[in-house]
Amino acid sequence: MSTDFDTGVVVVGAGLAGLSTARKLHDAGVDVVVLEARDRVGGRTLSQTEGDGLLVEYGGQWVGPTQDHMYALIAEFGLETFTQYADGDNLQLADGRLLRYHGAIPTGDPIIAADLMDAMVELTSAAMEVDTAAPWEHPRAAELDAMTVETWIGSQPYCDGAKVWLRTLTRAIFPAEPGEISLLHALFYISSGGGLEKMIGIINSAQENRLTHGSMQVSQRLAGLLGDRVRLNSPVHRIDHDADGVTVHHEHGALHARRVIVAIPPTLAGRIRYAPALPGLRDQLTQRSFMASTIKMSVVYETPFWRADGLSGHMVGDNRLVCTTLDQTHPDRPEGVLVCFIDAAAARRALRMPADERRATVIEDLVTYYGEQARNPVAVYEKSWLDDEWARGCYVGMMSPGTWSTLGPALREPIGPIHWAGTECATKWNGYMDGAVSSGLATAEAVLAEIAATAEVAR
Repeated sequence: MSTDFDTGVVVVGAGLAGLSTARKLHDAGVDVVVLEARDRVGGRTLSQTEGDGLLVEYGGQWVGPTQDHMYALIAEFGLETFTQYADGDNLQLADGRLLRYHGAIPTGDPIIAADLMDAMVELTSAAMEVDTAAPWEHPRAAELDAMTVETWIGSQPYCDGAKVWLRTLTRAIFPAEPGEISLLHALFYISSGGGLEKMIGIINSAQENRLTHGSMQVSQRLAGLLGDRVRLNSPVHRIDHDADGVTVHHEHGALHARRVIVAIPPTLAGRIRYAPALPGLRDQLTQRSFMASTIKMSVVYETPFWRADGLSGHMVGDNRLVCTTLDQTHPDRPEGVLVCFIDAAAARRALRMPADERRATVIEDLVTYYGEQARNPVAVYEKSWLDDEWARGCYVGMMSPGTWSTLGPALREPIGPIHWAGTECATKWNGYMDGAVSSGLATAEAVLAEIAATAEVAR
């Protein structure tokens, strides 16, 4: 391979991970080019103005305590935030009963609440024993990785109501069915987020704040620092690599570079052709990684009518298409907005429906939760991340059972001049925007150290 390089490093993907990687390399004096398949930056964040100026967040949007990398970027760029609305009662629909509660854990039924508290303490305690940098090193890794979350739930002494809610919680957090992920993966994910209560709560938790003008602003500002080094509409098809460097083939040509950083989910990274082919262990890992299933629907009303009834807009339910809602109302706008999450098997079921039927079913669910005033929205906006060609799912890529314990080390290991980044690689806040940024920064640091070591040898 020729050593006449077009650039020092090519980054594949202009989401938060790829842009954070490229920005750090650029600031260190490394020549970098970012290739993005979409016609925009931001990856799995997508903020758009609809109608007469309503901001709709179709992708990742919340930030909360200990998500320090995101808050640092928000402060650096002078971006405004506001607190997620959480006043009033939350709702829980369980076995046809609509119960009110406060806080992160449904307390409408005291027996269920007691069991849920015990389950969350047990899961969080077990999660804190998992090293997120190396889950496969847990002394019971093989055992935990062979057991699905559903198997664990079924084996516990908790009441049926608590088990139903634990399944609903799994669908909302990952989002996947409890039988699709291993207990080891669940514990890894919980550990990376600092515990279940911090992950599912609002105030002092992961959903505490929103960006006033949309979360995609962060990616747009990062891209602005890189200028024309970010190239849109440039999906990468093949990466040739050897000891001298890489040639990255994309929609409009090819770039020859010393290194490439692939900052997209593992399952999508596995669809790129590599020459020579990647080692079998890495390819097996990408085969066993899958994207979660989510449809995010924002339902708009003339006013946030549920507040007058003392409701927060936060609901968790079972056996419906919509399993979670939150008050998505913007403080600068008169409309009331409920964001609805259709997750896991429900999302796959919803995609088999015609669009009109899917939306009608969601509205009927909202009527069940919030009454007849929910029947007549003024607008509905939805995003199926399963259908997004450059995501194929959301919020995050996950490991199928048996993968962490057997193939986990291949997730972050470089292969010659090929490096990996993305929220799936994060050891803290995996699956979140903050995890994407931290992964990008960590990968950039590794590449800079490699560049420095190579320069030292050359001397």
